[in-house]
Amino acid sequence: MARILIVGAGDIGGTLANHLQQQGHDVVAVRRSDKPVGEGVTLIQADVAEPDTLTALAQPVDIVVYSVASPEFSKEGYHTFYYKGLRNVLKAVRGQSPKRVFFVSSSSVYHQMDGEWVDESSATEPTSFAGKEMLAAEQALQKDKLPGTVVRFTGIYGPGRNRMIEQARHGGHCDPEPPVWTNRIHRDDCIGVLSMLIQRALDDQPLDDVYLATDDEPATLFDVLEWMKDRIGDVDPDHDMPEVTRRANRRCCNKRLKSLGYEFRYANYRDGYDELLTAMGLI
Repeated sequence: MARILIVGAGDIGGTLANHLQQQGHDVVAVRRSDKPVGEGVTLIQADVAEPDTLTALAQPVDIVVYSVASPEFSKEGYHTFYYKGLRNVLKAVRGQSPKRVFFVSSSSVYHQMDGEWVDESSATEPTSFAGKEMLAAEQALQKDKLPGTVVRFTGIYGPGRNRMIEQARHGGHCDPEPPVWTNRIHRDDCIGVLSMLIQRALDDQPLDDVYLATDDEPATLFDVLEWMKDRIGDVDPDHDMPEVTRRANRRCCNKRLKSLGYEFRYANYRDGYDELLTAMGLI
């Protein structure tokens, strides 16, 4: 049994905390609210933006997972809760010498927008504030004395994350040409990936500094939307989606992750969304 600290107990962090606790680990979760995370999970109420609230983190710990979400979509929010927050936590736990710190990042650190394939070795020169601040946080971990691994998730979907489904229901349309490539990963596979990497760290198996976590099949936005509309049937008339021009347009490769033996529960968007649509009573 290991002692695992989860900083940020939202959808990903909270679900991971409960999963690890059920596996028999001693799990401590940090969140700003006093809402319980789950039975058997110890809660520490603290704010990563306020170092004085993090004193309770100075306790023996084997693994740290930083899975915080900025409460606001702004440069200041991202800088505070990703870059500064991670540095505050690293300082708070440094004396405990955890085996590894995992930082939950995103594919927003990539700048490629012309359908290129990207992987962990691809250049990262983001132009958006979100990508820049996320990359700065990644670099802060990689420069730290503690061993760390960055996990870059692509578009996360799953229970409660129904934005694409609602777009399809309301007739969202994207032209097939030129193709707009998208990448995604189901929430449950996010938990599976993190759990596997944590176990490798606990078993003293080698880990890379960065993993790009995405399912097996990049797909065009046109294909995803049209497939959903066909499955749902009763949808609104088509209308163009103005935000398409602002979407990332790249294809993400998961070969490094899969080389560790990870098998996706939802290997492509059809597997995952079919289950969601059924659960929502739409098919």
